[in-house]
Amino acid sequence: MLSMKVWIDACRPKTLVAAVVPVAVGASVWKVYGNVSQGTTQEHIIAFTSCLLFAFGAQVASNFANDLGDAQRGADSLRRVGPIRAVVTGLISPRQMKIGIGLACLFAFLAGLPLGLNHPILFIPAILALLFALGYTLGPFPLAYWGLGDLFVITCFGLQATALTTYAMQNYSSGALLADTPWQPALLAGLGIGFLADNILLSNNARDKEVDQEAGKRTTVVLWGRGFAKMAHLSNILLGLACLSFVFGWVLWVLLPWGLWQNRGFRAAQKPADFIPFLTQSAVLLLVAGVLCVTVACLGWVSCGGSFLR
Repeated sequence: MLSMKVWIDACRPKTLVAAVVPVAVGASVWKVYGNVSQGTTQEHIIAFTSCLLFAFGAQVASNFANDLGDAQRGADSLRRVGPIRAVVTGLISPRQMKIGIGLACLFAFLAGLPLGLNHPILFIPAILALLFALGYTLGPFPLAYWGLGDLFVITCFGLQATALTTYAMQNYSSGALLADTPWQPALLAGLGIGFLADNILLSNNARDKEVDQEAGKRTTVVLWGRGFAKMAHLSNILLGLACLSFVFGWVLWVLLPWGLWQNRGFRAAQKPADFIPFLTQSAVLLLVAGVLCVTVACLGWVSCGGSFLR
């Protein structure tokens, strides 16, 4: 029987920040811009929990699929720098990983069921999210192998996760129309979260450039080089904080010096191993940005910068 630690490592816990933060920020957008006249009710708690657990399940399914797909296509090998991958090292067999993927998808589906039963339209983006999560490295057109990984992260773990959480919080029990949802701040905040989350992927791909290139995995780093990754890393920080500041106020810019410090180290990195710390650093910056958004929303500090979106 496989140890629990092997499966936990295969879940890639550091990346789960990308599941938690957009849901928390989406709920914060609702808190600031939505209809909160009745306060936070039991229905809102159910909606938030359902979104959060669905995001967890989708992220884990994506990570499992990535482990399996990269092992099958040769992008993961024993020469690879960084955390040990389960399938390529034989810790988890392909069959066992397929079962794990199925269970993660089932968990996500069941977690999102309360939302889908209230608003059947949500089944569409939920199913699409799972298909894209699996299609990141599996299937006949794996997104990560065609330079679409960054777009996938920004769209699914930024825009979609944030905006649909706002929609769910706004409309869970009201049956309100789509037009009643504060889409503008929700999408802008989701875009900001997506940019920051993409730096986790950029760090991973900058580390794995040579191995990915040999395996035919055409990430944006393989296509355009580490120089592109270093510029994109800075752009993601600036654009991410800018988008979030428009929604939650200029207080988000207090993270800029930290982000610039991270980028300075990222730009100085040369060898694959040099990029390893930036996966954690990017995840922590994303987490702190999310905590700051939640804090200003709960304390009512959105008095400048974001207030014009009301």
